[in-house]
Amino acid sequence: MDAYNYKTFAPTDEDMEKFSRFHEAPNAGTVAPDFPLEDLATGETVHLKELWKRDAVIMEFGSYS
Repeated sequence: MDAYNYKTFAPTDEDMEKFSRFHEAPNAGTVAPDFPLEDLATGETVHLKELWKRDAVIMEFGSYS
């Protein structure tokens, strides 16, 4: 965590709690856990496991700041 630019982007207490659990996140290439998502076209809630049944699922995570 020392490499992060803390001088410019000072983390809040909530951020530090999330950072401390980062090692618990699934690694690349592992099966993602099932969780609810909002279908942006319909507003309905769908689950990741339902999407897998229809087709391939691509998930992208990142920071856009």
